[in-house]
Amino acid sequence: MSVTTPPAKTLHHLAVFGDLFDIPDRALKTLGDGVRITLFVPRSRLAACDGAEHAHAVIALADDADATAWTDAVRAVHASVPLTHALALVDHLAYEAAVAMSAIGLPFHTPTTMARVGDKALMRRTLDERGLYPVPFRLAPDLDEARAAVSGIGLPCVFKPVSGTGSAGAVMVREEKEIEAAYLEASGHGQDVLVEQFVTGPQFSVEALSEDGRHLVLAITRKYSDPATLVELGHVMPAPLSEDDAAAVARCAEDVLDAVGLTYGPSHTEVILGPGGPVPIETHARVGGDDIWLMVHAATGVDLDTVQPDQALGHSVLDSVRSTLETYAPQRRYQAVWFGAAREATTFTGADLPSGEHVQVTALRSEGDPVRPLASTNDRVVKVRATGTTADQALTLAREAAAEACAALSLDPSPTDPAHTL
Repeated sequence: MSVTTPPAKTLHHLAVFGDLFDIPDRALKTLGDGVRITLFVPRSRLAACDGAEHAHAVIALADDADATAWTDAVRAVHASVPLTHALALVDHLAYEAAVAMSAIGLPFHTPTTMARVGDKALMRRTLDERGLYPVPFRLAPDLDEARAAVSGIGLPCVFKPVSGTGSAGAVMVREEKEIEAAYLEASGHGQDVLVEQFVTGPQFSVEALSEDGRHLVLAITRKYSDPATLVELGHVMPAPLSEDDAAAVARCAEDVLDAVGLTYGPSHTEVILGPGGPVPIETHARVGGDDIWLMVHAATGVDLDTVQPDQALGHSVLDSVRSTLETYAPQRRYQAVWFGAAREATTFTGADLPSGEHVQVTALRSEGDPVRPLASTNDRVVKVRATGTTADQALTLAREAAAEACAALSLDPSPTDPAHTL
């Protein structure tokens, strides 16, 4: 007589928007058996979606599907096998996820919060309503409005798509003759253009974790960007800041999180320390990219790859994270990343890019791949990670290794020079 084992009962059904990463493993460890995962992803991103093969079901809609369409898809899935948790570890579909989860009553960021996070102009208006960190800005739906915005705001200013990441479409404008080209570049991403005053000063990002509306700053990162394209070229963590400046930058990020209504999860808030104090640039309801979340782990002991999904799956994590911050003491605490890029179109030649004991060099292209002039983070072709006992040591190791890699690949070394960065 044969015995048929009944299928395991679904106890937990996860809706994941965007990439899966290692969520299946974390869900199994956190929730136990009986976990089902449905992945929601735009059709064009499906082929490159990280971890899609581990989903039990995949829902792919057209790239231009609106929040209503995604909500309808979520409702259909929920009606078949009720969803119990929702996660979005990347920017795309975060707002759509918020609308859908609100519709079915599942805990998630609110649509209002995700709208404020995803729309740079709305974030500025939200801060203005609270009298926080005013920065002159205007939306420019056409070129004439862009010229009027520059006239009212003054130069220098920044043109950028009202939403988006990776510095795509962001352009610095220092002279009136640059307005038309800047507008065409910023508007080429299918969105209205935000024109805002350029604030001079060193750039930072604040990596934080929130729970029940409480915010815990994990680390502050000093950032270095290309002055023409505003693409980030280097980072060092912890940032070399005085206690007073670090406190002011951290407080600025916390004020932004309160203003947009972010109550849980990791955040990555970009801040400029201007002549009058810190000024927020934008915030994200996710970990920082460019290896920043890995740098947080190495510098502080906090593993956001574990903490973020565990929290989203129902665990309280803030107290344990705080304890880790207070006790972790690595020998080489300072972490740095520097990138190499091209100023002109070329072909990636390939070269031996050796890593050392405290330096790791990674090629971001394969031999024969086209290399585009630096315009967004996707155009960077070499990445260097380094560790040090001081911020300056880690940064120097990373920058010098990036310069050597660029020389070996016949790339312009200027992006590896901090003197040529913001």
